[in-house]
Amino acid sequence: MSRFSVANPGDTSADIVGQAELIVQRMKISDKIDFNNDWKVITIFIGGNDLCRVCTNLEYEPENYISKVKDAIDYIHANVPRVFINLLEPVNVTMLYNFKFTGLMCGIAHIVACNCAANPWTKAAAQRMVERVEGYVHEVNALVDSGRYEKDDFTVVVQPFFRYTVPPHTNNKVDMSYFAPDCFHFSLKGQTDAALALWNNMVEPVGKKRLNWYEGEKLECPTKSRPYLYTKKNSVASFYENDDFSAKNLAENRLLAKSAGSNDQKKAVTSSGGGVLLMVALASVAVLALVILGSVLYKRHQNKVNCSSRQRLLLNPDRSGDVRYNGNFQH
Repeated sequence: MSRFSVANPGDTSADIVGQAELIVQRMKISDKIDFNNDWKVITIFIGGNDLCRVCTNLEYEPENYISKVKDAIDYIHANVPRVFINLLEPVNVTMLYNFKFTGLMCGIAHIVACNCAANPWTKAAAQRMVERVEGYVHEVNALVDSGRYEKDDFTVVVQPFFRYTVPPHTNNKVDMSYFAPDCFHFSLKGQTDAALALWNNMVEPVGKKRLNWYEGEKLECPTKSRPYLYTKKNSVASFYENDDFSAKNLAENRLLAKSAGSNDQKKAVTSSGGGVLLMVALASVAVLALVILGSVLYKRHQNKVNCSSRQRLLLNPDRSGDVRYNGNFQH
């Protein structure tokens, strides 16, 4: 129900405790749920905007990020009974490098929204961003693996489908139908596929969850023998089951991890100077735009001056053809 969505574009982990307080307040006053007896599923997906600022503000380092996430979950834990929390790993913002050649508007949008990831200035800066993304993922998993939230009526499960996800491509280019005009947020199509991937993670055992989502992914359903959402506790037996589906997930995850390591190294190398080139290009476009605008404004000014001169000549000429000032004339 949309009334329980408290997410806002641009929010960071600094806002998450306030979001937790708001959603608890809304649930308590709602006549649509039995607050004390109904099970509630709460999905927490935050961190992308933190990563987009981390290169210029140490407040968004991984340890500070997870501290705020922990505070929010602790608040929910203390105030809401019977809760299943999906804690999504933050989106890997380094994938914005894939948008480098998708057009000027995407370039400008990424400078405004996530310059840290889209345009690292040096090889070292690119590598540092990769490390921070990995740091966020590590902190999220370490918090949940600590067992802090494993209760009979409360649990937190990490859903990792974003870890190795890359933007879908068509004809070797990013398929922009998955993204909003800002080339940063998902479009309706992208939101739909991400929601499907989240659901599939929810019905996969902890330790056997897929680590990416892709175009055409099919909807998975709970089985008759295990008709429930997976938690760390009820995944223990499943982890040792040799089912084909989970084996396929684990094999794919190993390949993804190997590929991701290679791609991160490529990004770190090829990103060096990429930000400089893009900024130079944008600066050139901006200068050209200013020159054109200045030319248009100057021409309009000249036309206005000529128009005024012609009208004054018609209204008040003397014998020599000069214009005499007429205090009643207005243009």
